[in-house]
Amino acid sequence: MIWKLILAVLAGLAIGAVLGALVWRWMARRQERARVAARHHEVMNSLEVLSRALLQGQVESSEASIRMAVLLDCLPADVAPKVDLAAIHQLAEACDDFDRGEARQRLTPAERNRQDLARLELEAQQNPAVLAAAGRLQEVLGQWRARLSG
Repeated sequence: MIWKLILAVLAGLAIGAVLGALVWRWMARRQERARVAARHHEVMNSLEVLSRALLQGQVESSEASIRMAVLLDCLPADVAPKVDLAAIHQLAEACDDFDRGEARQRLTPAERNRQDLARLELEAQQNPAVLAAAGRLQEVLGQWRARLSG
């Protein structure tokens, strides 16, 4: 009789342990999804601010494109609806040739001026396409936000 009681207690403990592990795993996944959704929300907010600032002429298109390209890469590839943002990525990639940060500070004034002129020319050439892409981005951000949070 005592062995049956011990066996029942052990079976109950085993079942409880399995159920506890399942609940813990479910909660961990839920927290991870919430963390990812919060990160996507932050990215969307940053994209909205940057694209609006670009459209209003408050930021140079090269700077905005570099930042937006990085943020867009943080979003899942299956974000929908799809929209053509290639101009943003193209300008960001073209700006890779220019020195930034400490490397820019080490340039001579003449080299810095040469890069600035080249960047301004590049911006002038690509600005209409980048502004159009920023406008398209503004149009879909609400839909992206709804799909990624729900």
